[in-house]
Amino acid sequence: MTVLDRAHFEHMTGDDPALQAEIVQLFQSQVNDWTSGLAADGWRDAVHKLKGSARGIGLDVLAAACEAAERAAPGDTAAALAQVRAALDEALIALTPFAADAA
Repeated sequence: MTVLDRAHFEHMTGDDPALQAEIVQLFQSQVNDWTSGLAADGWRDAVHKLKGSARGIGLDVLAAACEAAERAAPGDTAAALAQVRAALDEALIALTPFAADAA
């Protein structure tokens, strides 16, 4: 499993650099809301939204981490959310070239 399935991302964006940059910008604009949500009692909603966004653009590792967090036993929640945060960091790094390419 890759952090970013480039073929999926390129397919979903028609390999259009301007659209790719716009999607990356939209994704990045949501990060603060998601990370704040991960720290709140309603973390499941944040994880679920993040999972959908990640799947939509081919962020496979992040989507898998979110799914694992959704399924985590109550005692494993903190570790699962730490994995989501780490996967989100990796995802943002993986998306950086697409934002830079359109600049």
